[in-house]
Amino acid sequence: MEAAIPRLRNPLDPRNPLAGVYVATMMFELAEGALRFLVPLNLDARGLSPAAIGIVFFVFSFTSLLSRGVAGALFRPDRARRLIVGAGLASTFAYLITPFVTDVSVFAILMAFDGFGWGIATTCLLAMVMLCTPTSISPAVAMGWFIGFQGIAFAIATTVGGILGQVVGIQTAMLMLATLPVVAAIVIAFRLPPVVRATDVPAIASGVLPSGSVGRRGALVASIRRLGVLPYAVWAAALVAVYLNVMNGLLASFFPLLGLAIGLSVVQIGTLSSVRSGISSVARFGAGWLFARVPASRMHLPLLTTSAVTLALLPSAGSYIVCLPLFALNGVSRGLLRVTTSAAAMEETPGHRTGVAAAVMTSGLDIGKMVGPLIGGLVASAIGLEAMFRTVPLAFLILFGALVLVGNRRGAGRRTAVADLAATGDPGSGRR
Repeated sequence: MEAAIPRLRNPLDPRNPLAGVYVATMMFELAEGALRFLVPLNLDARGLSPAAIGIVFFVFSFTSLLSRGVAGALFRPDRARRLIVGAGLASTFAYLITPFVTDVSVFAILMAFDGFGWGIATTCLLAMVMLCTPTSISPAVAMGWFIGFQGIAFAIATTVGGILGQVVGIQTAMLMLATLPVVAAIVIAFRLPPVVRATDVPAIASGVLPSGSVGRRGALVASIRRLGVLPYAVWAAALVAVYLNVMNGLLASFFPLLGLAIGLSVVQIGTLSSVRSGISSVARFGAGWLFARVPASRMHLPLLTTSAVTLALLPSAGSYIVCLPLFALNGVSRGLLRVTTSAAAMEETPGHRTGVAAAVMTSGLDIGKMVGPLIGGLVASAIGLEAMFRTVPLAFLILFGALVLVGNRRGAGRRTAVADLAATGDPGSGRR
């Protein structure tokens, strides 16, 4: 039985069972963000072309995406510690070697190794938040803290990487940052939280095979079958994750060019990015307070619209002062959307499907990271950079808004049907 936990305002309070997960998450995100900032500089210094650098990052994103499925298939609460620790060691191993590699194919292989480890670690950490949040902490608060620490780490990662690279050199900085995944693994080894949500696996009729009754092939089949019975809230969260990282990819890849075109300096462009990341993190920590007063479902379309419209207005901004509130609003919408959809998925996902649900949700981030720059680059080449910013975000808004609305309606219909079955005592509803 879950022990009573006093109302906590500090997510890193030692009494919070999720404190170790939050610290480990921040270490993984900080290491990855800083190292990804230094890798292009490292490769450029070795004479590699931008095309080669692009291939290296594509490999990282692709293997991260693949690892989500593996993590979903393998994840069990009793395996979480081994999976996260092993993933941290894999990432550290890759980055300890990369500073000394000059061949791009070997570098890509190491980045693939790191991407696989990072994908497994972040998927399992999300699953542990979904399984281990005590009842004294609301899902929106727990998820807000989790995603907030991700945002804080991402916001300071490039600054940390830049300072270390300037002071001790790029290669030494990479070696120093490679220790962070090991620190995260040690934290998880000693501070893995207890599971408080039910994880018993129901009968085969539910689409999930009993744990321990099948081998690896059966576990994979069971994971695939779980996809068909995941709540629509999980798919909505994955769709929004794709959308958010498409928008993020457009900003990260092409706003520096647009900013220079409208007269901004490099320093101003960098400041705008930091402001957006910082405000996004603050919004995530405050999401629990907001959604205790406003239903999250009512916020989805307004926040999606804010994200797209702020990007579409950038070509007309013309100055730093006008761009600043647009970036701030975009950061707010990104931070709150990550929390609303993730918290909804957390509330509706049964414990025994948490691993697969976490894999689906985090896969959306990887897909968006791959799709955004690709589509943005093709459209910008065809119609110009400013026209791309005015059209692509709004096109994705129409597409994803429609998909989320359909998903929400189907999900509501499905919940109503399940409630009706439970009320009549239908044996298939799980009521005894």
